[in-house]
Amino acid sequence: MNDISSTTASQFHPGLRTSDLLMAAVRGESERVTIAQILDTLDARAFGLETLLFAIPSVIPMPPGVPTVVGIALLIVSLQMVIGRQELWVPRFLSKRSFSRKALVSGFEKIKPQLEFMEKFARPRLLILTGKVATVLIGIVILFMAIVLILPLPPGGNFPPALACAILGMALVERDGIIVLIGLFATAAATVAAFFLIVLLVDALPGITNWFASTFGFR
Repeated sequence: MNDISSTTASQFHPGLRTSDLLMAAVRGESERVTIAQILDTLDARAFGLETLLFAIPSVIPMPPGVPTVVGIALLIVSLQMVIGRQELWVPRFLSKRSFSRKALVSGFEKIKPQLEFMEKFARPRLLILTGKVATVLIGIVILFMAIVLILPLPPGGNFPPALACAILGMALVERDGIIVLIGLFATAAATVAAFFLIVLLVDALPGITNWFASTFGFR
């Protein structure tokens, strides 16, 4: 079996950078594009690419509901990383989910300069942090962040965990242990941010409930 953690995107698609692969995956002629159609353009063994692909829609402004969908997708991807699957499997209910192609292309174009900036200094180093065992551990981290993404956080609350997942996905694609460390730092920051947002939301619930009850005459 091939070790998915030790294979870069350029080895799957010679001559193409990660940013180019992602743009190619979302571009097309139809108005809407399904997750299955997007994944068909990527290698099923490139779990880093899939992680990056599903994290980006929550890093950039997207229609409501998208963070939940990509959170579920990241959950499925990370679970398969944890159990050591060699090729990605996506359930039918998720693979058939479609998005506006125009919105995806616009969103990916906005973040492409940041990806290109990372590509300038990204290179295979500290390979122990992107090896087989490390990939499983990174999968656990992404799994946790995916759960946070699925939570009904206030507006903007999905950004920190999605950014952490995107950085870790990029690290796996480029086999760069330095980027892994940056991703772990972003994960810690996202965890703290999510904790405080949840605390604020819980504290605000009584006031929201009282306002709703008084406004609509439930008491």
